[in-house]
Amino acid sequence: MVALFNSLRPELEIIHRRLVKETSLPRGLVSGFTWPALNEIDNDLLPALVLLSSHGQGYFGPRALSLAVVLQLIFLASLIHSQKGKQGVALQTLIGDYFYTRFFDLLCRDGNLEFLETLSQLICHLHLEGAREQEKALTGRVTGGSGDPEKGPDRASLALVATRLGSQLGKTAPWETRMWQEIGQLCGHLWSGKPVTPQSYQVLAGLPPGPARDGLGELFLFLTGQQPAKKVMAL
Repeated sequence: MVALFNSLRPELEIIHRRLVKETSLPRGLVSGFTWPALNEIDNDLLPALVLLSSHGQGYFGPRALSLAVVLQLIFLASLIHSQKGKQGVALQTLIGDYFYTRFFDLLCRDGNLEFLETLSQLICHLHLEGAREQEKALTGRVTGGSGDPEKGPDRASLALVATRLGSQLGKTAPWETRMWQEIGQLCGHLWSGKPVTPQSYQVLAGLPPGPARDGLGELFLFLTGQQPAKKVMAL
């Protein structure tokens, strides 16, 4: 278990219960659908980044919980779109789109409508990147872009938006938002298994000493340890 997630566990549990409610399909409506398998990082990272960035700027209200649910819904929808197998492309697309639309409802309900433009742009980006990677895979070209279609969406973009919007809940100064974006992007690169430069970790120096900075440092080390050996050597 990641210690940082444990420190946020009460709020993460609320978020996960809300996700269960928001992603429940009517019984018997779609019998052939199965959820993507998620590990601890996939379950908790985006919600934790929203909470950390909002708390770090002094916001502890319910909008952060709702925004965390929104980011996780977008991630889940993107994973569903990238799934292959017996479910069929049409079913994947329809179910993925259903969960994308759930986030619009949440934004309207929970006072986060100001983030609609940024989140809509994120979804457009995820779709275009996914289409590019699928095209490369079909044509046999070597990919140099955001990732393998088997691995799902662009995690760096998702994590960057999570910290950017979370920090904005606290009405941060522009430089603080940029700092949190860099933290999110670094998390996303490590989450994707991509190598990063040692200098990238210096972004944590912008945070005041305390549990958030210590927890993020521990998370970075954990994510680095999950990478293949050849990628760890590149750090």
